[in-house]
Amino acid sequence: MNDMIITVNNRKRSIRINNGNEIEINNSKVPVEVSQINNSSYLLKFGNKIFEITAHKLEKEKYGILIDGSYFDVLVRTQLQENANDLQKNKNVSSKKLNIKAPMPGLLLKLKKNIGDLVTAGEPLLILEAMKMENEIRSPVNGIIKEILFKEGQSVEKNSIILTFE
Repeated sequence: MNDMIITVNNRKRSIRINNGNEIEINNSKVPVEVSQINNSSYLLKFGNKIFEITAHKLEKEKYGILIDGSYFDVLVRTQLQENANDLQKNKNVSSKKLNIKAPMPGLLLKLKKNIGDLVTAGEPLLILEAMKMENEIRSPVNGIIKEILFKEGQSVEKNSIILTFE
């Protein structure tokens, strides 16, 4: 089961991939089947409808999708990636103490910084494994790491403060 955030034309939708043959959207379960035609073309059976899709990766999380002749820019993120992106958007540019919290429960796989390190906005801080996916948490602001409250290999709960910096 994977929770994903799909953004199309600035409209976000939460979906849950229950297994390879079912997607849950707005609490409604829809059977799906995907057949690959070639490297970038697919046939998608979504419920009782069939769509021809061409997909091209544009950036890390962004795809260009052509569905039955209509083009869409689609942003695909895990829930953790979406939470981290929201955190980065709300940059705290003051010199106040800032806490980096776990956006969801997981395992702290790797700390990429140490106490006293100077970090810039967007720089990787740590890797958190959640639902068997590695998610890189980046610094939302420029600052200096003051405290690290967890060690590599430790489990963290949602909203646990992992590190602080100024």
